[in-house]
Amino acid sequence: MSSYLTNISPDSFSGLIFAFEGISRSVVLLNGPTGCKYYHSSVSDTQIVRQTEFDPLKFPEKWYFGQPRVPCSYLDNYDYVFGSSDKLEETLIYIRDNISFDLLCIVNSPGAALIGDDLAGITKRIIADKPVIAIETPGFSEDVCKGYERGVLHLIESLPLARSDNPNPRSVNILGLSIFHKNCIGDVNELKHMMELCGIAVNCVLCADCDLDSIKKLPDAALNIVLHPEYALKTAELLKKQFGTPYYVGLPVGFSAAEVLMNEVCSRLDADVSKFSEYSERARGRAFSFVSRVNSLAGLPRGATFAVEGTYSELYAYTSFLVRYFGMTPVCASVMNPESSCFKDKLHELYDEFCAGDVLNRDIMETDSNLVFASGNTIAGLMLRKHSFSGIETALPTLGYVDVIPKTHLGVQGALMIVEQVLSGMMLY
Repeated sequence: MSSYLTNISPDSFSGLIFAFEGISRSVVLLNGPTGCKYYHSSVSDTQIVRQTEFDPLKFPEKWYFGQPRVPCSYLDNYDYVFGSSDKLEETLIYIRDNISFDLLCIVNSPGAALIGDDLAGITKRIIADKPVIAIETPGFSEDVCKGYERGVLHLIESLPLARSDNPNPRSVNILGLSIFHKNCIGDVNELKHMMELCGIAVNCVLCADCDLDSIKKLPDAALNIVLHPEYALKTAELLKKQFGTPYYVGLPVGFSAAEVLMNEVCSRLDADVSKFSEYSERARGRAFSFVSRVNSLAGLPRGATFAVEGTYSELYAYTSFLVRYFGMTPVCASVMNPESSCFKDKLHELYDEFCAGDVLNRDIMETDSNLVFASGNTIAGLMLRKHSFSGIETALPTLGYVDVIPKTHLGVQGALMIVEQVLSGMMLY
C-alpha cells in the first residue's frame, strides 16, 4: 500500500488550524513564520467567505501580510533562539485592540513548538475577557485528521458545556466535517435539508462554519452523527462519556447510504421519515432516466473502471455506491491515512466481497482507469502523464473551478451530483 506522503497532503498542524477556522467569529493566531500562514489563510478564504474584500492592500498589517485570515507572529531566526514572547505579545495586543472576535485560538507552528514559550500564560495577561484556546504542539508527523480531532477535543474540554433544562428530543449534532472537505458548505446544506424534512433540528455542525452559541448546544442533542470517523470518532465518544449522547457513524454517499442514515436517525428519534423517502424516490427516478439512456446507447457506466483516493471511510463510501449502483469496477484505491485503523477492516471486507482485494496495493499515479475520484492535485498529475480518463474532484486542492453554487457528494443531492459527473465523464474520457 502506497503512503499518503507520495502526494502533498496537509498534516496535523493544518488540521488544527482548519478545525478552529471552521468556527465563525474566531481568530486563529499562528505563532510561527510567515511562510506557514499563506496556505492556511488561502484555503480558509476560499472555503468559507467571511468578507467581501480580497484586495491584499486592504490587509497591510504585518500580522496579516495581505490576507484577511490566520494572522501570524512572523517569527524569525532570532526568535527561535531567544523566544517568541515579545512578538506574540505584540500580536495579541493588536488583535485585542483592533479585531472583534468571540474566540481566540493560538496554534504553535512545528518550529515554535520547540521554543517552549507559555502560550496560555502570555495570552492570559493580555486577553482576559474572551475564551482562549492555546495549542502548544501541533503533533509532529501526524495526518490532518488527527490534528483536526485534537483541536476539536481541546475545544470541547476548554469550554463550559452543560445540558439545558429542556433539550429538543429530535435534535442532532453533525460531527467530522471540516472546511478542509471540498464541498463543506454544500454538504451542510444538504444534511440540514434532509433533517428538516423529518422534523429534526441540527444543533451544531461542529467546526464547519458553526459559532460558539451552536457549540454550547452540543450537550442538548439526542444523537450525534459522525460523518468522517477519522475526524470525529473520539469526539463522539467524549460527548457520549460526558453527556450520554449516543452516536451513529456513516458517510452518506449515494442513495442507499443516505436512506440508511435517515431511516436509522428517524428510528432512534421517533421521527417521521416519509417526506425524506419521497424526496429520495423522486431523485432516484430522475437519476434512473439518465443512467438508463446512457446505458442503452453505450452500455456504460456498467463495467467502467474507476480509481478512488481518500481516507478509509471515504474509499468505503464511494466504492460502495459506484459498484452497487452503477456496476462499475474498482481498479485502484489510494489511502490518504494509512496509519489509521478506522474503517480499515470494513474496507478490506468490502473489497473482498467484490473480489478486488488487490486494488489497495496499486499506485493511483499508475492507474489506467476510466474515471478517477481524487484531489485536483492527483488528477493534474495523471493529466501530465497523458492518460486518457475523466477526473472527478473529491478533495482539496482543486483544479481551480469556482463553485458559486454549493456542491455536495453527500445525501440525495450528492448522489445526483455523482450521477451527473459519472455520466458526463463517460462521454469525455
